[in-house]
Amino acid sequence: MKLKSLYTYFKAYFNYNTSGNPIYGRAVSEAMKVIRDATKNKTLSPIQTYLHKQYSFKITKDMLQRLVSLAMLHYQYPFNEIQHVELSAIIDRNLITTNHRGIEIPIEGGWDNKNNKFIFITFSKSSNMQEEVRVIKGLIKEFVDANSSPANIKTIVYWNLSKGNVTEVDYQTLQPVDRQSLIDAANKL
Repeated sequence: MKLKSLYTYFKAYFNYNTSGNPIYGRAVSEAMKVIRDATKNKTLSPIQTYLHKQYSFKITKDMLQRLVSLAMLHYQYPFNEIQHVELSAIIDRNLITTNHRGIEIPIEGGWDNKNNKFIFITFSKSSNMQEEVRVIKGLIKEFVDANSSPANIKTIVYWNLSKGNVTEVDYQTLQPVDRQSLIDAANKL
């Protein structure tokens, strides 16, 4: 079973409350679709097109404007300096006690190769960022093909598009969570 996002896995791991505003959820989905299109094609035009659409979510437009502001604040040429990265943490079916044929957890973000930063787009303030990064580190260490993941990650960066702020955590000093706790969370899905 392929999860929709890393956040879906976080909800199982951390028992996050899932009752949210469906309109906000739709706005987040639309924002991520536009961001993926822009970063994969290395162009601002999908964002510009969305911002000028007659029928679109104002919340999504605000998020995309914050993204552009953050990108321009931190990078002179964001589409050249940040590459889109999609990793898959695959927990094999023999480790899963449910009826799923394994669990595939997407780990998606931007990679700043010059500064060894892995950038994640978020849509709310994380009060648990260090623990989330420990989970990300555990997933990468235990369940991601070593050849597909960025080498020498130094920093994890959260770009919060709901507020337009940035939070960084030193990746190298944090210990990854243990393999069994990752498997236990996958079995809650």
